[in-house]
Amino acid sequence: IVLNKLEKSEKMVEELTKRRKMTKIVQDMLHKNIFVNCLVAICVVLYISIINIIYIHTSQNTSKLILKILAMISIFFTIAIFEISYRKDSGKLAIFGIESLVLSIVVLYIPKIYENLERKFYRELLIMPLFFAIYYIAKSIIIHFKTDKEYKDNLSDVKEIVKDE
Repeated sequence: IVLNKLEKSEKMVEELTKRRKMTKIVQDMLHKNIFVNCLVAICVVLYISIINIIYIHTSQNTSKLILKILAMISIFFTIAIFEISYRKDSGKLAIFGIESLVLSIVVLYIPKIYENLERKFYRELLIMPLFFAIYYIAKSIIIHFKTDKEYKDNLSDVKEIVKDE
């Protein structure tokens, strides 16, 4: 009798373990979100790196003009993201809009930062994209743990326990 109950409980544990694993749909959604965040991180890092390279390797008048154009593009992109998120009533797009707003503010202030720094400190500003990369990596990790926790919290073992008794 004890052996039978032990086998039954082992089977229950195995079934619950299988059910607690994320389904393929949830895993695909999670991987898609993390992939999108990685793409955004790569684009932001490239964008800021290009801005830094333009400022370091071009004349001051040319770099000011190019940076003004890039700042305007960044602001228009931010406004478009906010408009789309408002129309679709999407919280994820709104968060992305806030992130692009921060990027736009950084792009707007880069010329002033360069004007107030000595030429020898320009190389140190090249690590600025690293901060954005760290942010998006941390965001991806948080998304993974949050999705995993929400999935496990939504599973209900009460039906199984009641059914077996």
